[in-house]
Amino acid sequence: MSDSVPDGWKSVKLDDVAEETSDRVDNPSKSGYDRFIGLEHLDSGELTVRRWGSTADLLSAMKLFKCGDILIGRRNAYLKRASKVEFDGVCSGDAYVVREKPGTIAEGLLPIILNSDSFWDYTIAHASGTMSKRAKWRDLAEYSFLLPSPEEQRRIATTLWAVEDCIVKGERFVSVADLAKQVLLKGTFEKTLEHIPKNWEQISLSKCIIERSVGSQSPHKKTKYVGLEHFESGHNHLLGYADSRKFESNCSVFEKGDILYGKLRPYLDKAAISDFGGICTTEVIVLNANEKTTNEFLIHLLHSKKFVEWASHRSYGTKMPRTSIDLIGKYIFSLPPLPEQRQIAGILTRCDETIAAARANVVAAKALKMKMINEMLSPEIG
Repeated sequence: MSDSVPDGWKSVKLDDVAEETSDRVDNPSKSGYDRFIGLEHLDSGELTVRRWGSTADLLSAMKLFKCGDILIGRRNAYLKRASKVEFDGVCSGDAYVVREKPGTIAEGLLPIILNSDSFWDYTIAHASGTMSKRAKWRDLAEYSFLLPSPEEQRRIATTLWAVEDCIVKGERFVSVADLAKQVLLKGTFEKTLEHIPKNWEQISLSKCIIERSVGSQSPHKKTKYVGLEHFESGHNHLLGYADSRKFESNCSVFEKGDILYGKLRPYLDKAAISDFGGICTTEVIVLNANEKTTNEFLIHLLHSKKFVEWASHRSYGTKMPRTSIDLIGKYIFSLPPLPEQRQIAGILTRCDETIAAARANVVAAKALKMKMINEMLSPEIG
C-alpha cells in the first residue's frame, strides 16, 4: 500500500461510488410529482433539502430525482450546495442528480463527503464560465478522496446524521418559539375594539415618544457609528457598529438605551435599543419613551406586524420609500397602564432571549458539524 494512504483507507474517485442521473420529465405539472426543487431551495451546508416549490406552474422540462438522491448545485459553486432529498420530485437543470452506487459506500456517507471543504475546494477550482461559473460532472466524477473501512464509514455517517438531527430539531424549536412570540405580539397590539380592556388608553404614538434631535459634524466626538446595515430586521438589538472616524457626513447622536428606528424602507422592520452611545446615519430616527410608556414596551410595538404594515403603507417615495417622525407619530394604538406594559415587555423580552439563545445554539451546532465533517474524513485525525 502506498505511504500516502493509511491502513484501512483507500483512494477512490467520486465516479467509483456515485453516478449522475439525467431522467427527463417533459411536463412536470402533469407528471404526478408535486414538489419542485430549484437552486433557490438548496442551502449551503445542509445535508438534506428542507424547502421546495410546486410543480403546478412549471412549463419547461425538468430532471427527475428519487428519494435518497443527492442534488448538487452546478452553478455558483462557491455557494456549496449539496443536499440529500427524502422524497420524489423534479428539479432544475442547474442541479446534478447524484445517486450512490449500491455496495460501494456506507448509506448516508456520500452527502457528508459532498459537503466537505475538500470537495468544494476541488469543485470551485474546476468550475468554468464568467458570470456564473458551472462545474461539469465529468470533472466532479474525477474528484479523488480517501475512504475509510466500511465500519468506520458507518460510524462517521451515524455520528454526523445525529448532529444533523439535533440541528433540525433546534431550527424547529426556533420556528415554533418565534411563532409563539408572534401570537403574543398579535394578542397585545392587534386587539379588536371589543376586546380592548377599559383601562387601556387609545393614543397616538406622538404622545408617547420624544425625539433626540442632536446632530454631529465631522470630526465626530463619538467613536461608534451605526448605519442601516447594522440592524437585523425584526430584532431588538444592533448587530454591531463601525468606526465613526471613517464618516465625514453629518450624523445624529444617540445615547445608550435610546431607540433607533430605520426610516428608510419601513417594511424592513429595523428598530433596536442601543447597548451603547454613538452616532448614526440621518436615515435613523433617535427616539425615547416619555412618562406614559417605556422603551422596552415601545420596541415591541415598533416590531409588531400591525405597526410595520401601517408605517409601510404610509411611507412616501417610490424607489426608496421612507417615513418620518411626524408620520409614525400618527399611529394610533391601545396603551395599557405602565405596570401591564412592564409585564408584557418582560414576557416578550424573555421570548426574544430564548429565541436568540436557540439560534446561537443552531449556529454553533452547524459550525461543529462542518468541523466534524472535515476532521472525520481526514485519516490523520479521523
